[in-house]
Amino acid sequence: MWTLTVRSPDTKPIDHQLKPGANSVGRRQDNDIVIADEAASRQHAVFHLDQQTNSVTIRDMGSRNGTYINRRKLTVKHDFKLNANDVVRIGLYEILVTSKGTTDLGEELTEGLQPFSRELLLEAFDNHAVILYEVMQQLNNILDIDVALKEVSRLLQLTLGADKCAVILARDFDRLGELGFPRAIADMAIAKRSTVLVPSKEASSQQLLTETARQMRVHTALCVPVVSGDQTIALIYMFKSRSDTRHFSQRDMQLALAVGQLAALTVERVSLMERVREEHRMRLLLQRINAPVEAEVLLRSYLKTGTLPEMIEQRCTVLAIQIDGFEELAKNLGAAKFGEVRQRYVQDLTDIVFQFDGRVLIQAGSAFVALFGFAGKLKDPATRAVSAGVEIATLLAARYSSGDRKLDVGIGVQTAPLMAGYVLTKETVELAAVGQALSDAFALQQLARPNRVLIGAGTQVELGGFQTTSLGRIALHEGDEALEVFEVAV
Repeated sequence: MWTLTVRSPDTKPIDHQLKPGANSVGRRQDNDIVIADEAASRQHAVFHLDQQTNSVTIRDMGSRNGTYINRRKLTVKHDFKLNANDVVRIGLYEILVTSKGTTDLGEELTEGLQPFSRELLLEAFDNHAVILYEVMQQLNNILDIDVALKEVSRLLQLTLGADKCAVILARDFDRLGELGFPRAIADMAIAKRSTVLVPSKEASSQQLLTETARQMRVHTALCVPVVSGDQTIALIYMFKSRSDTRHFSQRDMQLALAVGQLAALTVERVSLMERVREEHRMRLLLQRINAPVEAEVLLRSYLKTGTLPEMIEQRCTVLAIQIDGFEELAKNLGAAKFGEVRQRYVQDLTDIVFQFDGRVLIQAGSAFVALFGFAGKLKDPATRAVSAGVEIATLLAARYSSGDRKLDVGIGVQTAPLMAGYVLTKETVELAAVGQALSDAFALQQLARPNRVLIGAGTQVELGGFQTTSLGRIALHEGDEALEVFEVAV
């Protein structure tokens, strides 16, 4: 008995038993075997079974795109004798020629355990180039790892006629039973980094299949490692449950192995794209808070460790600025004009803070707060914060002192221990701070309006190079002890 197994990237494999005499193949619906591929001619080729000699030949009927036997083009209108396991290709369709073998289903059993190797992979690509090209085209358009793995599973389940198929990532190897796959076969594939096909020639494979069948109803199973470099990053696992279906074959294993390699390349490509996207996202978030050079240093550390400096107690200097009459100004200017002015104002302040190696803590509504001395990387945070404050006051006098850009602000600076660190969520990164220095700086900026720079005693002690005038002791918060306040000459 001779059988043709027709396989394409978009359909389940279909077995056609050859009848004695002519068996036509082509795109037209009245052919014995219909090839739904635009590369196939209406009557493309004819298989001929000679019962007396038990031999099969094929003849190309003058097709437009040709017929290929084991990757060699067939001469038109010439009878070519076929042997068992020859592969005929018409367009994207592959037709495997088999004759009745030693098993009940007419199959020759193959090796069950084959270590992953370059040679095995190259042979797999060599034998399935056409189908793999189509698979590659489909995978190339995928930009998400989960979608890619589902697509690989779908393609293999369809092309190999499996009842169940999945690509299981290494992180889920301990959940195989939960995912509906027997462990015994998978454990062998993972441990030996080999393809495992059951049943096979080895006597042990029948025992393995029996053990697996006790867990679940499995007629034939195939496990293929997905390898990237020296790592097994996933496992392609599939099985059939119905006893009336053919076993997985050597060619099935080859196709799964080759598709698995395409899946590995897709995972690497998508992972790289995701890393690039994440790096770009984090860079933009960090640049909202830090000067570009410092943002890059933090980014490199984050990409390596997955963390940013956490909340710890440290001595820092806080610079607080707030626009007086914020809501009234917005109402008078109108939303569009006010938005334009505020955006320029915030950018100007940010540039000055970065110039003096500060970090932006808050830029919301009328408030702008910067932190100096965070993580103790740079000396003289008080001097740098006051320098930034004086520069901002000078800028305000030059750029925001008349017309519709006139802004009245207060600038307050205080130095004291506080809790500060990065808060990292799935969507954003924020620099957070909690402590007396923050509330003192806000109180000082209220006293500093319009457009003065006031500092607390903690900053005065550490300050160098500036002329200051004591304003006496002032209670910054109701019920608190009065603290000495100083004004910085601008």
